[in-house]
Amino acid sequence: MNVFCDDGSTTVKLAWYEGKNLKTFLSANSFRNGWKVEGIGSRQTFNYELDGRKYTYDEVSNLAINTTHIEYQYSDANVLAVHHALLCSGMNPQSVSLTVTLPISEFYTSDCQKNELNILRKIKNLLRPVKLNKGEVFTIEQVEVLPESLPSVFAQLVKDEVGQFEKSLVIDIGGTTLDAGVIVGQFDDVSAVHGNAAIGVSMVTQAALSALKMASSDTSSLVADELIKQRHDHDFASRVVNDERQIKLVLDSIDSAIAKLGERVVDDLADFRHVNRVYIVGGGATLIEPAVKSAWHHLGNKVVMMDSPQTALVQAIAAFKGE
Repeated sequence: MNVFCDDGSTTVKLAWYEGKNLKTFLSANSFRNGWKVEGIGSRQTFNYELDGRKYTYDEVSNLAINTTHIEYQYSDANVLAVHHALLCSGMNPQSVSLTVTLPISEFYTSDCQKNELNILRKIKNLLRPVKLNKGEVFTIEQVEVLPESLPSVFAQLVKDEVGQFEKSLVIDIGGTTLDAGVIVGQFDDVSAVHGNAAIGVSMVTQAALSALKMASSDTSSLVADELIKQRHDHDFASRVVNDERQIKLVLDSIDSAIAKLGERVVDDLADFRHVNRVYIVGGGATLIEPAVKSAWHHLGNKVVMMDSPQTALVQAIAAFKGE
C-alpha cells in the first residue's frame, strides 16, 4: 500500500487512497522516554521500543522529547512519529511504501543539487523496525523522499492560469524550518530555493512554554501549540493556565512572538520581493499570513494562503504520485 507522509517536526500529515477517495490524517508529535502504565484510562496506551530504547506517546508531559530541530528528521522521534500516525490513522497494520519529505535546506545542497547523503540518511532512519508493546505495527518496506513546499502548489498554479514568465514564491513555514522556492510558470522551472532552519513556529511555541512556566503551568509543546491555535478562546486558556492572573501575560507573549515570527520571515525573504505571486503553506501559514500580505501588498490578491495549508503538501504529493 502507498502512503504519502509529510512528517513535520510537530505534526505528521498522512494521505492515502481508499479506492478513488483520498483520505488524510493529522497526528501531533509528543513522545517521552520510558513507558506508561497500561490498562488505565479510556485511551489506548502506545508504548514503543526502537533499537532497545523505550518510548511512550504522552500528550501533556513537560518531559516530551524536543523535536523542533533539524536533526529530528533523522532521529528516533521521527520514526516514532510516523509509526504513531500510521497506527492512529484507522488503517490496519500492514506493509507500506512511504513517500516522505525533507525540508528544502536538507533536501538540496547550496548548489541546488539533491543532497544524496541526507536523503539516504532519511531513508535508512525510517526503515528501522519499531515494536509496539502488546500490539501490531506497520512494516515500512520502501521509502521515497521528496522536497517540502514546492509540490503543494502544483494544482493551484494551473487553477490561477499562471503565465510562462511569471515567478511564484512558495513560502512554507513549519514547526522548525522556513522553506521557500521560486517557481517559473506552471512549474516549468524552479529558479531558486531557500531554507532557514532557524525560523519556525517553534519560536512561538517556546515563547508560550516560557510564559506558561511563569504561570505555574509547565506543560508539553503539544499543549502550547494548541493554546496558540485557540488563543482567542478565553475558556480554553483558563483551562490550560493555572494562575488566572497570568492569562493576559501568556496570551500577550504569544501575540508578540507571532508578530516577531512574521517579521523574521519577511526579513529572511527580502531577496524575493520582486516575484509576481506569493503562495503561503505549512502549519504556521495562518500565523504569518498578515505579515506576508503586508510585505507584498503591491501584489494584491496574488498573495494567497492555500486552502488547508497544513495538509496542502501531502495532498498534492498524493495527487502527483497517483494511487
